[in-house]
Amino acid sequence: MLGRVLTRIFALFGMTLTCVACYGVEYTEYRESFSASGRVVDSDGDPIPGIQASVANSHTTTDESGWFFIRGYNTGIYFRDIDGEDNGGNFKPRTITPQNSPFIDLGDVVLYRVGEEEPTTEDPVDDEQ
Repeated sequence: MLGRVLTRIFALFGMTLTCVACYGVEYTEYRESFSASGRVVDSDGDPIPGIQASVANSHTTTDESGWFFIRGYNTGIYFRDIDGEDNGGNFKPRTITPQNSPFIDLGDVVLYRVGEEEPTTEDPVDDEQ
């Protein structure tokens, strides 16, 4: 008698766990992880030390030559000036969203000083109309 009761309890417990495992887990979107490197420079091509690069909860700061390396999820890399005028100017923040790739070499990432005019990129003109 006790064996039957225990068998039914364990069977009920097993079905409950199966339902929770299949239907009770919240869906989370899969995000590809990546590593990125590059060099942060100003509009003259000079390296900028002390710029923070952030991806989700991961942060790093550019070295004296402006180089950085960061790992994270493919959500975008946010660059911001964290030391103000100490690195040669007050620079505007910039976000770069990398393509899906396990390793990204961003090359030179240009940041512009506050008040400095950024070059505009115009759409190419289609002359065949």
